[in-house]
Formats: sequence, C-alpha cells, structure tokens
Amino acid sequence: MLTVTRAVEPDTLDRDFAPASQRRQIRLMVVDDHPAVRLGVVQLLEGQRDFCVELVCIDAEGAVAEAELHGIDVAILDYHLGGRNGLWACRRLKRLAEPPRVIVYSAFANDHLATCCAVAGADGVLSKGGLGSELCDAVRSVDHGRRLLPKPSQPTADMLRRRLDDKEQTVFGMLMAGIPRVAISQTLDMSASELSCREAAMLRKIEVLPGEVSSVQSYLCLERC
Repeated sequence: MLTVTRAVEPDTLDRDFAPASQRRQIRLMVVDDHPAVRLGVVQLLEGQRDFCVELVCIDAEGAVAEAELHGIDVAILDYHLGGRNGLWACRRLKRLAEPPRVIVYSAFANDHLATCCAVAGADGVLSKGGLGSELCDAVRSVDHGRRLLPKPSQPTADMLRRRLDDKEQTVFGMLMAGIPRVAISQTLDMSASELSCREAAMLRKIEVLPGEVSSVQSYLCLERC
C-alpha cells in the first residue's frame, strides 16, 4: 500500500514560492495495471507542486507508444504488467530520441530485480512497500541524474553471473559498476546495437529466478534486440 504523504524539502519550498514562470515541473508517466495502485500513485504525484503527471498507462507497449508521442522526464513503471513487463518497457523508452529517466516501482523490489533493472538501463528501482515520500524523492533524484540502483549482494551477483558467457560477464560487471553504455561500447569495441542485443540476451538469462518457469521468459525470447 502507498502511504500518501507530501515530502517537504527546503528547495521545494523555494520553488513553491517562486513565480509560476520560474518553476520547472517534472513531466511524469505512470504505468501500472492495478487500478487502485495506479490511482494512488497518480494522486500522490499530482499532490507535488513540482510534478505534472502527463501520461497514465496500463501496459508496456501503450506506454512506449505514448512516450514517443509526448515527451516526459521520468517514467514510473510497475514491473509486473499484463503482457510485456516493465523491463521491456524500460529498454524501449531508453531508445527514444529523448529518453526519459526510468524508475521501476515494484512490490517485489529486491537485489535480483535491481540487478535486472541495471541491465535494462533503469535509473532506479523502488519498493511499493515504502512511503510515498520515498517515491517523490526518487523522482527528483533521478531527474537530477542520480542513479538509484543498490549494489546486489555477492551471492546474487555470483548466481546471476554464472548464467552468462565470458563476453556477457564482462558487460555485466561494467553495468554493475555503473559505467555508462557509451564507455562500455568504446572499451569493448562494440556498437550500440550489439550492446543492446547482448543486454537483451543477458536479461533472458538472469531475469528468471532459480527453478522458476516464468511466462516472462517466453515473451522475452520473442524479442529481437
């Protein structure tokens, strides 16, 4: 459940009392297929004077299509969606001409999901079990360029790394270290499209939990880079 609270920060107060023409609102997109959660998130965000909820979507493909037509600054994506999931949407959003920051907002946020988010190109991952103020703070942080992806535990990192081939393990290590994709491509003499394809292959291998037969795997396998 969301706890709807209004975060009050010193810089927020300054913006609130500034002339309207001088305020910059962060344009947001919310993607969640659960009506009650979606409503709660939208109401929370619309209560912030520096936020403007531009788009509200219920599925990954619709979210990508809408974001391509209407510019946004930050996308807040549920992980579990009907059809393709939030990681698929994240990868597609990051390919737009003007890619938004992306927060994966999930009831199942843990270091495994955080690792998958890093491979998918997300800027942050956050649990729905937290306070609403934490989501607001996260939106402001990623909008300012901060990366909110916790480092995975060593057992989780080792477990996931063993699923990858040698080349993928190198890419995986660099992504976990927060190295920008442009730098990874240059260091490994790899084109952006080749890196994207490797990331898609890596996600197919690492996303499913040990022993889990997931429907996620079936539709990710249909993806072509």
